[in-house]
Amino acid sequence: MNKQKIEVPEKIRYMSEWKGYSIFDFPHILNKQIPGCGFTEYCITNNEDVILCSPRKILLQNKYDQHKDDVFLVVNEYDKEVGTDKDLTKEEKYKEPNKNEDEIEKEKQELEAAKNIFFNDLTFKISTYVKDCRWKNKPVKILVTYDSFRIVKDILLHQGELPKYRVVIDEFQSIFTDSKFKSDTELQFV
Repeated sequence: MNKQKIEVPEKIRYMSEWKGYSIFDFPHILNKQIPGCGFTEYCITNNEDVILCSPRKILLQNKYDQHKDDVFLVVNEYDKEVGTDKDLTKEEKYKEPNKNEDEIEKEKQELEAAKNIFFNDLTFKISTYVKDCRWKNKPVKILVTYDSFRIVKDILLHQGELPKYRVVIDEFQSIFTDSKFKSDTELQFV
């Protein structure tokens, strides 16, 4: 691994204060030792098309609340849980002791229908948002959890849009800490 150390100029507390800074054009990890350095804010307010991935829905919601007119927040409407994103693409375990085969099959069909509705709805919403940004000559900013990133990636790839985006993985270190709770999700994301 090549390490490249870049010193932050004196008196810079937030990334937005660093005139002339831009994200590197190669995969890298930004080791920010100063809490509150504003890198997430920088990614949302710079002139690049960005997909900002975060493991925390609350962080994404907070950024969305601050920038409602400028960002698109991917929300899984079929997920009732606030803390983590439910993965609709994951095969669920249907075998419960008191369920017969018909009930299990019905649940599978309902989940498949929910997946299709979610995907089609999200495709339409993202397409509309991207077209609106392009028309207004504004950068596209998509906020998404690690769990839903691959769905967004597939939508943008299918539309030929994906190469235009900078993918930023916020709170990268949580991939390691969260892996004990949702290892499949974290591995698929990596």
